[in-house]
Amino acid sequence: MKIKITNLIIIPLLLLTIILFFSFPSDIIASVTFSISIWKDNLIPSLFPFFMVSELLINYGFIELMGESLKGFMTKVFHLPGEASFVLIGSLISGFPSSSKYINELLINNQINEKQASYLLKFNHFSNPLFVIGTVGTLLLNNKEIGILILIVHILTNFIIAFIYRPKKENLIDEKSSFKKGISKMYKKIANSTSFSEVLSTSIFKTFKTLLLLLGIITTFLIVNALLIRIFNLSSYSSGIISGLIEMSGGVKNIALLDLDMPIKASIITFFISFGGFSVHMQVMSILADTNIKYFPYFIARIIHGIISSSIIFIILNHLG
Repeated sequence: MKIKITNLIIIPLLLLTIILFFSFPSDIIASVTFSISIWKDNLIPSLFPFFMVSELLINYGFIELMGESLKGFMTKVFHLPGEASFVLIGSLISGFPSSSKYINELLINNQINEKQASYLLKFNHFSNPLFVIGTVGTLLLNNKEIGILILIVHILTNFIIAFIYRPKKENLIDEKSSFKKGISKMYKKIANSTSFSEVLSTSIFKTFKTLLLLLGIITTFLIVNALLIRIFNLSSYSSGIISGLIEMSGGVKNIALLDLDMPIKASIITFFISFGGFSVHMQVMSILADTNIKYFPYFIARIIHGIISSSIIFIILNHLG
């Protein structure tokens, strides 16, 4: 019965959406065009190389190498197996939603369990460093130093989240890291792998499949954002806030254009970056759709992340100003 009621609700909503499409065609076209530009200019250059290379590294035993080499550090600091270091390092470099993809790979290979995966997801929410320093700091705020500060605070707050949610060690044993053992495990994985051409083609296919999923989600949320702004005739301030909560990059751009004091402007932008926007949240949970990881704990972690990081930025810039 629930399914039928849901369908009855969905059908009129879809019909209303079609009517809105015809009512505001220019807004829809602008949203789709903007989403494609984000995908083409930001996501593909920043994520495609990392996604593809990570797939290759996974197939050739790099996780096993890192797992043994960083086992001591990961178990002592985060109470996680050494293999989780691949998620930490990979997401730090490439930014969200890459952590969900790396976590999913570890789950598929039974290198972490779902409880550990949920914990990893809470604090591996890193924005792409080039986006924060280059786009936000240099281009939008005309201040590279503020961009660097936002990035540092954003990263450090993730580690605060890690210690807030850190689980008990459970069955993990404190073992010393062993690069030699890692090399041995990696060699075995390479020996059992298929040909490079097959691994490469599979990596490219899986990467583009993920990127197309991200494009669809970004486009959907940008259209919803545009319709909300148009229907409710929101002011530039309200639309900036709504945009940032729905789709982070568009919201950051809108807030940067507003006439606000730098501490306020930078703190709002920092909140958006740390929260990620519901578009990023949907990207993350779509990649992890086949797991039992729950969304709500991740959502709460993002709220805490946003509040702490934006507060730190406001206090620092207000003090310096």
